[in-house]
Amino acid sequence: MRILFLTKYGQLGGSSRYMVHQYLEYFERAGLVCTVSPLFDDRYFTLRTTDKPPSMSEILRHGVYYFIRMIRRLQDLLKVTYYDLVVFDKELIPYLPYGLELLLAQRQPNCVALYDEATYLYYQHHPSPVIRVLTRGKIERILRTVKHVIVWNELLAQYVSQFNSRVSIVNPAIDLRRYRLAERRNSPLDGKPVVIGWIGTPNSFKYLRFLEPVFKILSERYPVELHVVSSMDYFSPYIRVVNKRWSLETEIEDLCQFDIGITPLGLDEWSRHKSGVKSVQYLGVGIPVVSTPGGINSVIVRDGYNGFLAITLDDWERALAKLIENPNLRHHLGQNGRQMAETIYNLEKVAERLIAIFQEVVRS
Repeated sequence: MRILFLTKYGQLGGSSRYMVHQYLEYFERAGLVCTVSPLFDDRYFTLRTTDKPPSMSEILRHGVYYFIRMIRRLQDLLKVTYYDLVVFDKELIPYLPYGLELLLAQRQPNCVALYDEATYLYYQHHPSPVIRVLTRGKIERILRTVKHVIVWNELLAQYVSQFNSRVSIVNPAIDLRRYRLAERRNSPLDGKPVVIGWIGTPNSFKYLRFLEPVFKILSERYPVELHVVSSMDYFSPYIRVVNKRWSLETEIEDLCQFDIGITPLGLDEWSRHKSGVKSVQYLGVGIPVVSTPGGINSVIVRDGYNGFLAITLDDWERALAKLIENPNLRHHLGQNGRQMAETIYNLEKVAERLIAIFQEVVRS
């Protein structure tokens, strides 16, 4: 079977990496002949610095790059008949109206769309009225057009099923061959700082800021640090922050410096539809997780088994304090989390499910 993957990003783009790139080895081992054509390759992430407003030269470089990559995507559409299946990541070109996806389906009916988040909400609430008009109903039309939809949580499946009955749910997954168990077991009694860790994009810094009152209380009571792995620095007036630049090569080592992993989120619909990969990464290195409940995070994080669920600031303070004070509890919950990662969120097992879905789409 020949498959063309039209991803949004190359390896450095988190969503495309966790939905497509990390599975390619298993796909090819199963006899699938895979071609991957990202809309934005890895050079996209070097076009501008993210910690300051874009310069005019950066804007121009970005514009030229975007135009060239759109032409490349259009060229891809001319080749889809050479493949048995086409799989694309959310949409063919962001911010453009619906239409290319219909052309794709007409040229190659065996097409599958992948969603790890509520892209429709992003467009519905976009600050630009022009973008809202251009993309009105776009995702819903895509869902009706494609032969099959794969999503990464139950809430997305419920939404998709309104427009397409052929929807499959897969678990988020990580490559456990890369993940080793964290060995840190720091304790306030030893005077060593307990590390509260977070990994993510700067767009989610707002969730960390929600916890600032908690960081203030904890830092006054215990020796603690906040480690942030991202593409920009995070600053806090209340807790010592150690910023680490994210890279694919160092992310596991950075995760292993955490004693506790946190996944603060909003209680809104967008947050409930997220894929939960961050929490799964914490399980992978065997550390306990404290997360906002809702959506798939309420499934990944089992309260009292591999971590704790927290809604209010008081909830967060109690959960983090309990873990800070008790390294043995952290170890026990972390071991449970690693076991869950091995049995449920294992890359190889999820790859087998994706392969079965692809084969069924082509057969049907």
